[in-house]
Amino acid sequence: MKLERRNAYFCKKCRKVTITVDIDAGVTPAFIQCPHCHESFASSFMYQIPGCMYFGEFKNGQMTILEADYEWYKPPDREIVLLSDGEKEHVLKGGLLMRPRTKAKPIFKEIKQ
Repeated sequence: MKLERRNAYFCKKCRKVTITVDIDAGVTPAFIQCPHCHESFASSFMYQIPGCMYFGEFKNGQMTILEADYEWYKPPDREIVLLSDGEKEHVLKGGLLMRPRTKAKPIFKEIKQ
């Protein structure tokens, strides 16, 4: 079975979870500024998220996939020059940037059943 390569981040301050999906290969941070409260950092589940963060509900006999809030992507070279020094260094060392979810195709990982 193949599943989207997903991660989740939990904010202890506002108690909300942010679900992300990778659309490119690369490195993602262990902490992000919480996109919900903007007052604290949210901690990564280190790609060990529970099944309930993948799946929503049954519809027409099929399990639906919960929508990711954000995606991790590699910016094109023309955009790298516009980044802050810290972001530039992160990207040039293989790091990805986060943006609101688009229709970009995610990376999938194989899950043994």
